[in-house]
Amino acid sequence: KDPCEGNPNISVTTYTSPDGKTAKIYKNTAYDKSWFTNFLNAAVLWHCWVFVQGYVLLYIAWLILPRWISIPFLVLYFVNMAISKAPESGGRLMPLCRLDYNMQIPSGYFQMRTLVEDSVKLDGNSQYMFGLHPHGAHCLGTQAFHLAPSNPLYLLFPRVLEKTHMTCASVMFFLPWVREVLMWYGWIVVSRKNLEKHLAKGSNLGIIVGGEAESILSENGKDKVVLEGRKGFVSLAVRYGVDLVPTYTFHLNETFTFNLNLLAAPRQWIQKNLKVCLPVLWGRWGTPVPHPAPLLVAVGAPVAVPRREQPGGEVDEAVVDRIHAQYMDALSKLFESYKGAAGYGAERKLEVLRAPEADRVHKKTKKES
Repeated sequence: KDPCEGNPNISVTTYTSPDGKTAKIYKNTAYDKSWFTNFLNAAVLWHCWVFVQGYVLLYIAWLILPRWISIPFLVLYFVNMAISKAPESGGRLMPLCRLDYNMQIPSGYFQMRTLVEDSVKLDGNSQYMFGLHPHGAHCLGTQAFHLAPSNPLYLLFPRVLEKTHMTCASVMFFLPWVREVLMWYGWIVVSRKNLEKHLAKGSNLGIIVGGEAESILSENGKDKVVLEGRKGFVSLAVRYGVDLVPTYTFHLNETFTFNLNLLAAPRQWIQKNLKVCLPVLWGRWGTPVPHPAPLLVAVGAPVAVPRREQPGGEVDEAVVDRIHAQYMDALSKLFESYKGAAGYGAERKLEVLRAPEADRVHKKTKKES
């Protein structure tokens, strides 16, 4: 039985796609508060995404606190930032982050809905790697994975989400306050070594596949994913026999207004060489508060990956190529099947872009041959 049906705080509707697929769309209705209340909540909770804000707070502390307090505090804080293993382990999960209030912003401000195909059957005893698309300015689709009792996806697959870690670049853990928020929600560093460690111990992972290369290409009114030739996450899945689950967040690129032309060349150089994305964007009324776009997080059926008797070790590149092709096809079909549920027109298409590393590998292979 669907645990969301009959729940007074969750609405459930059935959607049939033009190609005949069926899915259920879930929406938490407990937080449909006034526009002003939702805006205030967004302004308060989303201030943490102003990445310089943490450094501003530390600077204010330096100015107003006596030096015998501020100096030891700042030294200890930055030493902890440098040596802490919590970003690798996800070991600072805070119980308060599991409260229902955490669904206030996605459910109230964004009117977020979660679409789950009827063919999606996730087993709590199995392992999964969730591919999160697109990146956007901030990958807000991760909010569908909150461990809140009123979160529809959590109600459907509690054992799966309980052992799922969202992942992000290590640079995010060097941003004061932002790093604390991420660790409170159990996020971990997306390094290959760290991902292998978590896969080896049975964790599920949420991977923002496009990364900074995709984020800097975010554009209003268009849906782009950097996926062609990006096979690292597939290689990991094959190495550990973990099924891949495609997800797509519709309207994500409407949560901010992007300017692709301003300082485009230096920003692309920084992204390519330093792996740091500096998009030019703004939200409501020119502030960092995002536009209230109606997010729809679609979850597709898992792409089956062959099980291995002994996880780890070398992988067959032919298998990686086959699974990668299946995953790209599954994501494209997920988009096409449910773009109508998000209010997209038939002309809206998903652009699958080639990853930068794919060209580097091609040049290296050509040179060696």
